[in-house]
Order: sequence, then C-alpha cells, then structure tokens
Amino acid sequence: MAQALIFHYRDENTLLHKINPFIKLLTLLLLCSTLVSASFYGTILILSITLIMMLITKLPIFKYGKELFFFIFISFIIIVTSYFSNKTIIEVVNSVLKFITAILMSFLLADSSDPSDIARSLAKVIDKIPFINGWRFASHIELTLMCIPLIFDVSESISEARISRLEKVKKHPIKYIITYCISLIDNLLYKIDEIAYALDSRGYNPNIERETLPYSFRDILFILFVIIIMGVSIYVK
Repeated sequence: MAQALIFHYRDENTLLHKINPFIKLLTLLLLCSTLVSASFYGTILILSITLIMMLITKLPIFKYGKELFFFIFISFIIIVTSYFSNKTIIEVVNSVLKFITAILMSFLLADSSDPSDIARSLAKVIDKIPFINGWRFASHIELTLMCIPLIFDVSESISEARISRLEKVKKHPIKYIITYCISLIDNLLYKIDEIAYALDSRGYNPNIERETLPYSFRDILFILFVIIIMGVSIYVK
C-alpha cells in the first residue's frame, strides 16, 4: 500500500542508487552539518539540489500519505517556537526549510540504500577503529534501519484497524491516545520477536564478515560535487 513506502528501500536503477551507501551517508552528515549554520540562501541552494535529486530518483513522496502529517506537525511546532523566540520572518522560514531539507535528504537515503548495503559499506570503515568490531556494530545499524519503517507500517495498520472498527478520537481522546500507544508498542514487540526468531533460524551471526561494496569514480565525483555545494552554501549570505 502507498502509505507503507516511507523510509523503505526501492530497487531502482537511478544515479543515486548507484552511489556507494557510505558516500551517501557521509553526504547526509556533511550537508546536515552545513545546514546548521547556513543562511537563508544557502538553505535554498541545498533544498534545490535535494528537490532535483528527488525528481531524478522519482521519489514517491506524494504517495506517503498520512505519514507525512507527522513531519508537517513538527514543522508547525518549529514555526511556533521560532516565532516566539523573537526571530525575523526570514529566520523562521529558514528554520523550517532546514528541517524540511534534512527530512527530504533522509528520505532519499532510505529510498536509494538497502539497509544491508549500508551496513556492509560502513563495516569496513568502522572495523579500522581500534577495539571496535566493525561488522558487529554495522549489523546493529542494519537492524535499527530495518525497524524504522516497521514503526510506520505498524502504526498505519493500527490506524486502519481502528477506522474499520469505527473508533472515534473525539469521543475519548486521551483514552484513544493511550490505547493507541499501548497497541503500537505491543505490536512492535511482536514484530521484533518474529524478526529475532527468523534471524536465529537462519543462524544469523553479526560478527561474520560479508562482501563489501566497491567504490567507483562516480562516488568521487559525487562527493566532490557535494563539497562544492557546501562551500557555496556557506559562502552565500
């Protein structure tokens, strides 16, 4: 269903899908760090590049449905808090655009990178850090990334089940929220147990080294392009 696509990997043959996952993760961290101190025009530049990448990858953001309302709600909170912090209109808009840009970039990363590929690309780098088992650490990251879309899937399933039972929020709003949260946690624990049993049955070992993903000239060009974007966004005022 369309609402279950958020933070899910799509197996497509786009430019962003061909970039090494470690390079994409590094890009996300670099650009988010740049956004912290970026001016309004710097934010607009990074947002424009992000929107172009969304068009190139054909990110199905308008099919995410109700799950987008959570981020819209957070954006509204940012607007209110920024306004009452005695900020100018430009600063308020800049704060919201920074949040939207960071979220869209995370959508692109999740959409174009399989959690397994991210773990394999990270493991080789992390394993070089003393006293840290890179493969075990990367396996934890992989399982965490797998659980993020699971939260949205379970949340959507619970909402649909309650709608089918004609439950109304307005009648008992506090009770509705409490029982919803309990159902969400209960279903998540059940799903996690299922994943754990499946991994055990397959003899899953987080310490085993797996085949890593190679780097290409395309990755070098991509990271150089990102560095240029960072420089320009910091320079413009």
